[in-house]
Amino acid sequence: MIGSKIIGKYRNGNYNCIICDDGSKIRYNDADFFAPEFPESMDVKISNKCNGVVDKDGVPHPCEFCHEKSHPNGDLANLNHPIFDSLHPYTEIALGGGSVLEHPDLVPFLERMRERHIICNMTLHLAHFEQAAAKVKLWHDNGLIHGVGISVNTIPTDYQLTLLRSNSDFVVHVIAGVVPIEAMMKMYDCGLKLLILGYKNYGRGEHYLELHPETMARIAQFEALIPEFKEHFKLLSFDNLALSQLHIKKYVSEEEWNTSYMGDDGQFTMYLDMVKEEYAKSSISNRQPIFSNDIRDLFSEVRKEI
Repeated sequence: MIGSKIIGKYRNGNYNCIICDDGSKIRYNDADFFAPEFPESMDVKISNKCNGVVDKDGVPHPCEFCHEKSHPNGDLANLNHPIFDSLHPYTEIALGGGSVLEHPDLVPFLERMRERHIICNMTLHLAHFEQAAAKVKLWHDNGLIHGVGISVNTIPTDYQLTLLRSNSDFVVHVIAGVVPIEAMMKMYDCGLKLLILGYKNYGRGEHYLELHPETMARIAQFEALIPEFKEHFKLLSFDNLALSQLHIKKYVSEEEWNTSYMGDDGQFTMYLDMVKEEYAKSSISNRQPIFSNDIRDLFSEVRKEI
């Protein structure tokens, strides 16, 4: 039963899809399987430029664990690439980087996507979100972006916590093994939605793990607190890597798993690195050069891997 406002409906291959404004999604057909022709959602990297976190002296420090190895002189994507013209209305795209705020063509791109009924979300580091909160709110209020994922890897200040709580479409993103448990507790009982990401031993994340072997023990500690997190956050969700690393299936009923699990990587989703113009099943999968300007062609190749 649908209890939220419907923002989009479409046909994809052999099934119908309904998207609601609370982020929920319903797939249905008369068959016993789903066979999509295009991705329902995609992670799209549009910037490899990022100053990381700037310290009190104004010195930027790129995140040690960044799996994309973003840096202050990183490259930017061509947001006029024709692949974007092939996206089906109500496709959900999560724009990330690097820092998406570094891209000078971001707003015209968001405006163009809004005209085509593409649902744009974006991920920002908490420090960058704090600096651009008024601008992000304006984009949200004008329908340029829908959801905002805000990456937290340190204990938020009281002011940052107020910003995190200011909109129901804001979702806190944390990385298992990186975010301090104290940061999690600071966010308890604030009505926040939480997305837990698995640790990516990829890019700078591989070097970080070598320097911080205790990360694996911290992931185990994090897993043990999953039942507690469920009690203190408004909504708890996971990416597929976290589902595996944290053994989430044992913490939920079979019915809850069957109704909530949205599919393996590549089944309904894919990844685009528009900086290097490459595509993949996920951000930690082998990437291949974009060979077609039709997203269906790329998605067809991705689905061969599952």
